[in-house]
Amino acid sequence: MKSIEYHLATRHFPNKYAKSLGYLDWANQPNPYKEYTNATKIVLPTPKAQDLHYEQLYLKNETQEINLQNLATFLRYSAAINAKKVVGSSSWYVRVNPSSGNLHPEEVYLILENGVYHFNSKDFTLEEIAKGENLVENGFLVLFTSIPLRESWKYGERALRYCLLDGGHLIASTRFSSNLLGWEMEYINDIDEEALSQLIGVHRANFYENEDEIFESAFYIYTDKKPTINFEKFQNLEFNLEYKKLAKDSIRWSIIFDTAKELKRIETFTTTLQNEIPKLLPSSFGAYEIIDNRRSALGFIPHDVEKEEFLDILDKTLPRNIPPFDVKVTLNSLDFVIFVNSVKGLEAGVYYFSRRENALRLLHQGDLSQDAKFVNCIQNIGKDSAFTINMVAQKPTKEYEYKLLNFEAGMIGQLLYLEAEAKNLRGCGIGCFFDNLITEDILNNDDYLALYGFSIGLPKVDERLIRV
Repeated sequence: MKSIEYHLATRHFPNKYAKSLGYLDWANQPNPYKEYTNATKIVLPTPKAQDLHYEQLYLKNETQEINLQNLATFLRYSAAINAKKVVGSSSWYVRVNPSSGNLHPEEVYLILENGVYHFNSKDFTLEEIAKGENLVENGFLVLFTSIPLRESWKYGERALRYCLLDGGHLIASTRFSSNLLGWEMEYINDIDEEALSQLIGVHRANFYENEDEIFESAFYIYTDKKPTINFEKFQNLEFNLEYKKLAKDSIRWSIIFDTAKELKRIETFTTTLQNEIPKLLPSSFGAYEIIDNRRSALGFIPHDVEKEEFLDILDKTLPRNIPPFDVKVTLNSLDFVIFVNSVKGLEAGVYYFSRRENALRLLHQGDLSQDAKFVNCIQNIGKDSAFTINMVAQKPTKEYEYKLLNFEAGMIGQLLYLEAEAKNLRGCGIGCFFDNLITEDILNNDDYLALYGFSIGLPKVDERLIRV
């Protein structure tokens, strides 16, 4: 299925939501942690985070050596468990990187000089799924995949959207973490995705029905010179790919996998970024502290946000050649429809923000907080937030661009999470919204796609959270 057909088929409407099971089959909830059964496990050392100011999320940092100690820090602040939530006798873990419904479809793989590894976030280990020599020179590769089953268990056909958005979250969290170590990170744009997927064995048949793993993206990470991949070294690698089954029983949503096949990038593309450093409002929190504090708000307490803070947050989303956009995986095509509920010094109403032009334009004036609630699947976070952003873009002309648009939306989402924390606020990503109310009723333009929503405000306290 083509990407636009998929997107239109998985829209929510007030009287009809996208197809899903309609209930949560708790007995068959997929395991959010993949574990390779025959792999040698390397226990990662205790991470060591430097005392860096908030501004260093975006600025150049002192280059650290690429070694196991720093790899542990890199993974801890990009994709690891950092807390758990407890309600009565029930508890569950949460991670540094956000995920819709805390379902975490994403998997992380590293290709180091001496082997191919899977990051086991639950055990905080590297699982060696193939041993080799001289596989990569000058740095390493990080590759991201997703397992749609984890999302489709709850969200049905719309799950591919959430997988791609979570891919964007993970790209951004990985970029911020690598930058704090002074490492460069760049999207692998000039190698066919089919060839890249073979480096970690994703092209091979899965052991279990409906547990297909989809290749999403790959990146170079290095200190000074872009890595070289020695493809011939992979030809005779023995992969240990057997893993523990994720679910007892499951349903296959064919529309997800039919669409994913169409999204493979088969050509290079160019990302144009602005070479300027933004003005950085100071924060009382450090860079690593902000990353570790990031959570999704449960709800908001009505509260005025300063106009300067609001504009500063928008400014960070501009396509500049700094983290996270400097990985060069974005098309820089997303703009914002913003419901401004309570920003001091700014009229309430609906605004359009063009990121390419850095221009904010009032579309509809007045208290439209109830509209913000209704548009975003009748959720109070739209009404109670200081402002709510709905990300939109014109329909892509090439299939793989749909994936990149969702990556861009997820990357912006992660940036908004961190910017909210830096200002002692909190954010909440919104995957549930009535698509046509945004594109047709507000913008009056059905050539646009609604991709992601995000609310920011003063959060209600989450008493369930326990640090680990």
